[in-house]
Amino acid sequence: MVTQATPEIADRISALVHASFNELCANDWEPNAVRVFLEETSPLALSVALEQPAFAAIESERGGEPIGFILMPRPSLVSLLFVHPAHLRKGVARRLWEAARGHIEAAYPETKTVELNSTPYALSAYRALGFVPISTEFARRGCRATRMACWLPARALGADAL
Repeated sequence: MVTQATPEIADRISALVHASFNELCANDWEPNAVRVFLEETSPLALSVALEQPAFAAIESERGGEPIGFILMPRPSLVSLLFVHPAHLRKGVARRLWEAARGHIEAAYPETKTVELNSTPYALSAYRALGFVPISTEFARRGCRATRMACWLPARALGADAL
């Protein structure tokens, strides 16, 4: 079930993000970049980021433990979308993105494009969600990424996913 992410559970969200990042992404990044990412997604940093985002949500297991998280600090940017490795390919990212997309389309109708930076690992997952590359892969401060975008009006025009 997708619910609002709040600063009160930043420690649990941070643990989820770190578990996923360390297993799926960290090996492609330089050590200093890994350190910076882990600091930027610490419980304290996420607590601050969750105070007034454009959208932030989790999907939880029945016991309440987060298994997925999405953070949009502004309507046109997904800064974090992580799913616990044990729950990959079960629709968690899609449910989080669809909740975010619906919220952005309703609350920020002027927003037409949402962008993100994808790790090499997540490219195909983001493509399946309707994002397309708008850059080639690049390295920035020790991170490998590809800039991607989702043009929100595409769905209504029948051109949502390739």
